[in-house]
Amino acid sequence: MDLAIVWLIAGLVLMLMEFVIPGFVIFFFGLGGIVTGVAVWLFPSIEGSIVAQGLCFAVASVATLVLGRRCFRNLLGGKTVDTHADADDDGFVGTPVVVTEAIRPPLAGRVMLNGVEWSATADRAIAKGEMAIVAARDNITLRVR
Repeated sequence: MDLAIVWLIAGLVLMLMEFVIPGFVIFFFGLGGIVTGVAVWLFPSIEGSIVAQGLCFAVASVATLVLGRRCFRNLLGGKTVDTHADADDDGFVGTPVVVTEAIRPPLAGRVMLNGVEWSATADRAIAKGEMAIVAARDNITLRVR
């Protein structure tokens, strides 16, 4: 079998492996294999040199990886939202909540936040039905005031 075809098939197999092993890296090694296959086909003099083919594969793979990931980063990276919330509070601090089960320190009560009931603690007693403000979040318990 012609060595150029072997490189092309190897490149296609690597590109298809991206479906099995995601991460969008193996795809670029597949492109490197295809580029090497095309280079072997266009320049038959490198067909006898495994070093030249290996160098072509390495350079093409790294070049397509660096350039391709830079180009696809915005497309595949998703969207981020700039928020000033602390990473530990999920943006809950300062949010008003309704007390659904009275809070009687040191016992926790329950509050409704965004349609979900949360366990809540406070420094003072807060009756059911009163409004409170989230002061902090400690795992799955909110501290309110």
